[in-house]
Amino acid sequence: MAHTTSSKKHAQMGINVKDRPKYSKDQLQTYFKRIRLPQKYHDSPVLSDPSLARTKQHGLPLVQALARYHVCNVPFENLEIHYSAHKSVSLNMDDLFTRFAERGLKYGRGGRCMENNSFFGTVLRSLGYDVRNCAGRVSRMMSPNAETREQQGQTYDGWNHMLNLVRFEEGWWVVDVGMGAFGPNMPYPLLDGFECESIAPRRIRLQWRSIPEHAAEREEDAQKLWCYDVCFQPRGSDGDSESGQPDNWVPVVCFTEMEFLPQDYEMMSWYTSTSPNSFFTYMVLCMKMIMDENGEKIVGDLTLGGDKVRKTDGPMIGGKKEVIRDMKTERERIDALREIFGVELTDEERENVRPEVRLE
Repeated sequence: MAHTTSSKKHAQMGINVKDRPKYSKDQLQTYFKRIRLPQKYHDSPVLSDPSLARTKQHGLPLVQALARYHVCNVPFENLEIHYSAHKSVSLNMDDLFTRFAERGLKYGRGGRCMENNSFFGTVLRSLGYDVRNCAGRVSRMMSPNAETREQQGQTYDGWNHMLNLVRFEEGWWVVDVGMGAFGPNMPYPLLDGFECESIAPRRIRLQWRSIPEHAAEREEDAQKLWCYDVCFQPRGSDGDSESGQPDNWVPVVCFTEMEFLPQDYEMMSWYTSTSPNSFFTYMVLCMKMIMDENGEKIVGDLTLGGDKVRKTDGPMIGGKKEVIRDMKTERERIDALREIFGVELTDEERENVRPEVRLE
């Protein structure tokens, strides 16, 4: 089993390395099947020699593929909060393996950031990668509430996001499979000023800077954090490169290199799954990324939010998405989850939908 801590004990990081959660070779093969990982990646030398996972030559191509196939096959979703009988979220690595991999083959389930990234980080450790779990604050520009974006868009939530840092020879890389359509959906180096194209024409960047909220009287004295931003429509991507206007960078998340522990994520997960101020508690959400035919590049996403399913495929104009399905009833939403996202809810889950989010 991956998780050795009794459910009656407080969460903790295993003091001894041998006590830390890892998945077996058979479990990893089940996961590879779950994410539909092509055979060419099964032939990676990392799978026969785990020490190669820490080399950029062999480790990086495999983690790039794993991240890509994960976000395209394991949805970012909060259905456990709204449809399960218990309305609670487990971060136990055995529970996550059962839901994501074993039952995932039949029911297509996923989870939120702490579930996705906890599970994915354990997969990487099991393969030999050097992984550190860190935490972030999501920008309120990512809020589904327009008033929040307009009035508090320069501020951030409390610690409410989890991500992984993975180390290769020359330094750390950010590996985050837990942000759905808002995330990079690709590993990128932990370097101040790094910028690249992610989902064309979208660009992402990373900066080491202070955020607007700080107690320092002078900007230069303010604490700095790693800040990940996105530009949905770079200047010139619409054919107009003569406007002279700077790119519009939108803050997404800021994060720290400090290691967070299982007990930290337990608190973060409890708040984000129970607080009425967390959009996870009042909106049914399911996201899955779209891959190109060659399986080498992510080109868009499918997003179910509330009573609509939206699709972005190819250039994103001003962050707008095409509505591909309106859902008026709960039956229609369950059908959309199955037909569009491959998520199959059990009879028990269908019957236990939260009354406040139920579509009539």
